[in-house]
Amino acid sequence: MMVIEKAKESDARLLHAVAISAFEDDRKFKPSNVRQEGPPGHDSIETHREWMRAHDYFKCVLNGNIVGGCIVKGHVDYYELFGIFLHKDYMGKGIGSRLLREVMGLYPESSHWSLETPDYAHRNHRFYESNGFIAHERSAPDQDLGYGFVKYRYLAKG
Repeated sequence: MMVIEKAKESDARLLHAVAISAFEDDRKFKPSNVRQEGPPGHDSIETHREWMRAHDYFKCVLNGNIVGGCIVKGHVDYYELFGIFLHKDYMGKGIGSRLLREVMGLYPESSHWSLETPDYAHRNHRFYESNGFIAHERSAPDQDLGYGFVKYRYLAKG
């Protein structure tokens, strides 16, 4: 059974470990000349706690185990999918799409959404596009990170 619920600060250590696992595979897709750690902040337990205090941070619990997370930032006229991740052992099974749909379903149906993902993360691009997001902007490579981003949006229906 899968349950989506608000994360608590006591979940930070487990969510941090799940995030590390989720982004581990991305290293093989990164250009060799860039920093190899996960997305900024995901490698820090304290940053996960800060996100829990500042945003809507959800955990995905499957059969009693935390297997993923999703962070939503609220803005005046849209929501930002600030982060979504799933333990590598649970990828490719439809759980991520279900997590995304259920979290988005917690907000008004008329909501617009945005997100950004690294330009090299082609698996992420397929995931977001298969879930109704449309790429609309590419950034130049960030000097500190060594790669750029693709911005996506999801326009509310109706």
